[in-house]
Amino acid sequence: MTYTTHIKLVFSVCLLIVLSFFCGCSKHVISLPSSPKPVQKSVAPQETVPELISQARILSEQGAVQDALIIYNYAFNLTQKLETGQYIYFKKIILDDIERLLSKTDPVEIRKFSDIKNLSIPRDILDYWEGYRFAQHEDYANAAMVLNAFLEKYPDHPRSAQIKELLADMGARSFDKKKLGIILPMSGRYKLYGQKVMKGIELSLARLSEFGIKGLSLIVKDSMSDPQQAAMCVEQLGKENVFSILGPIFVSKQVADKAQALGIPMMALTQKIEFPKYGDYIFTNFITPEMQVQALGTYIFHELGLRSAAVLYPDDPYGHRYMQVFREMVDGFGGQLTAVQAYDGNKTDFSASIKNLIRNTGLSFQALFIPDSVSRINLILPQLVYHDARGFTLLGTNLWHQDSLLKETRRYNRNAVICDGYFSGSANPESVWFDKAFKALYQESPGFLEAIAYDTAQILFRAANADDVNSGKQLKEVLQGNFIFDGATGRTQFDETGTPHKELFLITVKDDQFVEINR
Repeated sequence: MTYTTHIKLVFSVCLLIVLSFFCGCSKHVISLPSSPKPVQKSVAPQETVPELISQARILSEQGAVQDALIIYNYAFNLTQKLETGQYIYFKKIILDDIERLLSKTDPVEIRKFSDIKNLSIPRDILDYWEGYRFAQHEDYANAAMVLNAFLEKYPDHPRSAQIKELLADMGARSFDKKKLGIILPMSGRYKLYGQKVMKGIELSLARLSEFGIKGLSLIVKDSMSDPQQAAMCVEQLGKENVFSILGPIFVSKQVADKAQALGIPMMALTQKIEFPKYGDYIFTNFITPEMQVQALGTYIFHELGLRSAAVLYPDDPYGHRYMQVFREMVDGFGGQLTAVQAYDGNKTDFSASIKNLIRNTGLSFQALFIPDSVSRINLILPQLVYHDARGFTLLGTNLWHQDSLLKETRRYNRNAVICDGYFSGSANPESVWFDKAFKALYQESPGFLEAIAYDTAQILFRAANADDVNSGKQLKEVLQGNFIFDGATGRTQFDETGTPHKELFLITVKDDQFVEINR
């Protein structure tokens, strides 16, 4: 067929569609091309559909995929106006033709056609072939995204079992257990955090080598301190066939949705407890207010045998969150919360709040929890003593764990119990190794961020390099099972939601030094 003839053919079909729209197609005369040269003739619907099928097949053979699909779509729409027997007959022919065409079509072309609104062709056919063709092109990232979305949209579809098998096979092919994806802010406002995390990850490779896990590689993507950029990084890492993603630090639902759709286990360094709820491939590994308060509660109620506590907290979102979490913890242990007293964190004189606390409780509580930064704690502790508020255990978060507490509250920090996710002075063998190796390599002392990154990288590499783990699905199932890791930040285990459970460090002050509390 010549180019001129092809143009006439397409024009004739388009004219048919326009005329039928205005005039109807069951009782009116319609123009139809019956051969490469358009010929006018009167047709009924049962004749119109075969003509459209014929023209669509010609276009399909010529490689005019979009034109062919548009005509098939119109023909499929017309079949709904036929009698039942004819409808079933022509519907099967059209759908068989469409499937044959899609099985040879580039997935990008299929996606382009799928973007057309109000199509008559069933969407499940288009979605299936788009994902399947991406898989045939070994574009496993896009294939996984499309096919996982298919299963979510059509859970009981006849092709569901086939798609699950395909996804499992793709997962095994794209699962390189030596290649870990990293998403961190390596530039922008929070690049210092990214640099700290990378130091911990790099040191983990040396430790893993000692256990025989070698030949590892890191594919690092810069989130630029932007959650939207982080989501783009997930797509890029999917094409790199990484077995898992460590990070990001600043998370969003969009980031989680991308990893979930790709079937790549993601372990983010965030304290946002809602993040793992976005999918069963989503994990976190970080210290949270709930963890800290639970560790403090277990110690004072179970080990010290105390029965009552009070909270003195800053009147800001941070203080309110910790106060509420502490209240719930006390209720859980069956203890008594004697009082909760807020103060204005913008001031330096806390006398009014301290006096209210004393007046309302008579200092009957056995422990006082103050969730605030060390700069304010250094002002509050001396004022407590000045007002003769003493004789109870002081409870603090990881924000207390700063050298300034030792220097500026030397006479006032007795009986303090501080919770943190990492303690360089711990007797824990993994903490000892990490602290010594980090100082030797970087000539500086590590903090929690470096330690949690070190542990997270080890968790992912060790779990992935088990003999029976050969896909992202198997990796996430191992992590959600009985996997237990003892590292620099203590013992870590994940539940079925991807939420970590950690044994945090409890620290006190003795002889002007931080000392680990043995339990």
